[in-house]
Amino acid sequence: RSRRRFTSTRADKVRHRRNTRSSAVPRGLPRANRRLTKRDAMSDAANGSPPRAMEEDDENDDRRPQRSPREGSPERKDPPPARKERERDPTADIVKITDDDAAFVLGKGGATKRKIARVSGAKLEIHDLKSAGASSGMEGAEIEITGTPAARQRAKDYIGYVLSQRTGPVYIDHTMRRDDLSIVMVPMDCVGYVMGRGGQVLRDMENEWGTLMFFAKKKEDEGNDASADGDKVQEILAIFGTRRSRRGAELKVMSAVEHKMPGHFLDGESLRVPLDQPGDGEDDDFDYDVFPFRGDEFSYALGGRGSTRKKIASAANCILEYVGQVAFLAGNERQRGQCRDYLDWLLKQKEGEFYVYVSGRDDVTTVKVPTKSVGYVTGHKGEGLRAVEASTRTFCFTNGRPPAPDDGADDAMNDAEKDGGNGDEEEEDNRPGAENDGARKRGRSPEPRKKPRGGSDDHEVVLIFGDDRDDREKARRMITDKVRDHARHGGGGGGGGGGRKRGRDDSRDRGRGDSRDRGFRGDSRGGQRRRFDSRDRGGGRRDRDRSRDRGGGDRGGGGGGGGGG
Repeated sequence: RSRRRFTSTRADKVRHRRNTRSSAVPRGLPRANRRLTKRDAMSDAANGSPPRAMEEDDENDDRRPQRSPREGSPERKDPPPARKERERDPTADIVKITDDDAAFVLGKGGATKRKIARVSGAKLEIHDLKSAGASSGMEGAEIEITGTPAARQRAKDYIGYVLSQRTGPVYIDHTMRRDDLSIVMVPMDCVGYVMGRGGQVLRDMENEWGTLMFFAKKKEDEGNDASADGDKVQEILAIFGTRRSRRGAELKVMSAVEHKMPGHFLDGESLRVPLDQPGDGEDDDFDYDVFPFRGDEFSYALGGRGSTRKKIASAANCILEYVGQVAFLAGNERQRGQCRDYLDWLLKQKEGEFYVYVSGRDDVTTVKVPTKSVGYVTGHKGEGLRAVEASTRTFCFTNGRPPAPDDGADDAMNDAEKDGGNGDEEEEDNRPGAENDGARKRGRSPEPRKKPRGGSDDHEVVLIFGDDRDDREKARRMITDKVRDHARHGGGGGGGGGGRKRGRDDSRDRGRGDSRDRGFRGDSRGGQRRRFDSRDRGGGRRDRDRSRDRGGGDRGGGGGGGGGG
C-alpha cells in the first residue's frame, strides 16, 4: 500500500510539473516578467481590454534581478557541420577492395591486418567508403598503406596473397629470390600435420615467430588440370618475414616433418641438403650450428612440453629447435656460443656436481646464498629456481665447489681460468656428418669431485646466466628476496631440494616429452609409465590381513585376545 501510495504521489507531482510547464508563457523572459504577464493577461481578460504587449514591459521596473544561466548547464550548440573528407597521406598507397575482401583482410578481431602490418613493416588502415563521407554511389572499402616504399610494396604483395586464398590456391614462383621469402618443401603426407586442424598449428607458428605462412603451388602449374595434383609428392610452404623469424619458423616446420617422416631432412646426424635461404652465406655473424644428442640426452634437454628447450633459447636469445635427435642453434656468434654452453652445462648436471669458471664472461651474475637457505631458494625439486627462470628468461643453477688443486696442476688450473674454460679436456666430434654445418666441440663430462678440505661451508653460489642484463638483475633480486624471507622466518624449513643436484632433479625436465614438439609423450626409461594404485599393489588386502594377524588368528581368537588385553 505504501508503495502504491508513494507511486501515485510521485505521478501527481510529475503531472503537476507538466501542466505548469505547458502554460503559454514565453520561456525566454525573466521570472518577474513571466509573472507580470500572467497577471496582466488575467486582468485584461476580466475587464475585456486587450492585454498589454510584452514589448512594452520595462526590464528596469523589475524589482528582482535577472537570473543568470545555470553554471555547468549545457548550452545549445549549432548543428555540427557536414563531415569533411579525411586527409590522406600523399605518400600512402591505396588499394580498393570489396566489402567481403575487407572482412577477409581484417580477420577475426583484426588479427590478419595486424599480422600483415607486423611482417611487412607498414601501417594499414581499412576505410569503409560508405561511412567515410565519400561521394554517393561508391561502395566497398579501401586500404590505406603508409610506410617506406619497400614496406608498402611488401604489404601490397601480402594482401594479394591473402586475398588469393579466398578464391583458390596461391601460385608462387618458388625459384625467385626475395629477401623476405623462405621456401620449405613439405611432403604431401605431412601437409595436414603441419597445418593442423583448421590451420591452427600454422597460425601458432606465425604468432610465435612473427611470420606470414601459407601453402602455395608452383607458378608454372597455374591453369593446369587439378587432377595433376595427385602426382605431386611435395607441397610448397612459403614463409615471409625477417631473416631471423623465417629461420625459426623453418626449423619449426622441419622438426614437425622429421617427427612425422623420419629421415626426410636428416641423414643420421647431418642435413641431407644444407639450409640455403636468402641471406645465408653473407659476411654477417648470423648462421646456424648443429648439436647432436647422445643417448637419453634428448628427452632431458627437451623438458616437459619443451620447457627446458624454451628456457635455454630465451636465456641465450638464440633460436633453438630440435630436428630429430639434433639441436639446431641459429643466431649470431655470441648467441650461438651462449646457447651451446648452456646446453653443455645442462647435460653435465646429469653426471653430478661440476664447477663453472665464470671469469671473463659478461652473461652471468653470481649470488651468494647461505647454505642453510639454499634449499629454501631452490625449492622442492628445483621448483623455486624454475619459477625464477620462467619470470626472468634466465638459466640458473648452483655452482659446484672448485676442484681441489693437485700437485703440479696449479699452472694448468690457472691457465684454464684465464682462458674462461672449465679445465676439462675437449674432444672433437668426428662422427659421420659432424664436420658439416657447424660441427661443435664438446667437453667430456667431468667426474664428480670430492669436497676439498678446508672449503667454505657458510654459503653457496647461484649462477644466473642470460643475454639480457636487466633480466639477470631481476632474477638476482628475486633470489635475494627469498633469502631475506627465509632469514625473517628464522631460517627454518626449506624446499626439500637440497644437495648438489638440487637445481636439476626435476622429473618434469627429464621424464616428459613435448607433445607439440614430438607428437607423443615420451619417457627417458624407454616405455610408458605405469600407473600404480592400491589395487595393483594389493595394499588394502594386506592391511586387513595384518590386522587379523595382530588380533590373534581367526575371528574367534581375535575376540578372546581382545578380552585378555
